[in-house]
Amino acid sequence: MNFILEGGIFMWPLLIIAIAVVVIAVRKASDLYMKEGLSKQQLEKGINTILFWGAFSIVLGFFAHFMGVYNAMLAIQQASNISPAIVASGYGMSLITILFGFVIFIVSLLLWGVFRARFNSLMIAEN
Repeated sequence: MNFILEGGIFMWPLLIIAIAVVVIAVRKASDLYMKEGLSKQQLEKGINTILFWGAFSIVLGFFAHFMGVYNAMLAIQQASNISPAIVASGYGMSLITILFGFVIFIVSLLLWGVFRARFNSLMIAEN
């Protein structure tokens, strides 16, 4: 929980995206593995959404990182004497959003691959 607070304001949208990916994945798993008689459109709906939100989390993570670095550079420019340790600490914190975005993307990519494979196997079995 501490890393979410250290990551700044952009960590909250990333956390919401992570929760959304999990909710969508649970619903898709239910559709693909438990329900019978759903149409092709119903089975496929939402699979690519998981990958979209995962990719969006990387973009948001990089955006947050660059905003943090930009703000840090403005603060360093205004300060007369700044410690390299403080700069390194701030830069390290700005990387949290990128790392969290990548974790969300990797999980969503794995889920997308599993669901896409299941969907394809159901379509092959149907024919």
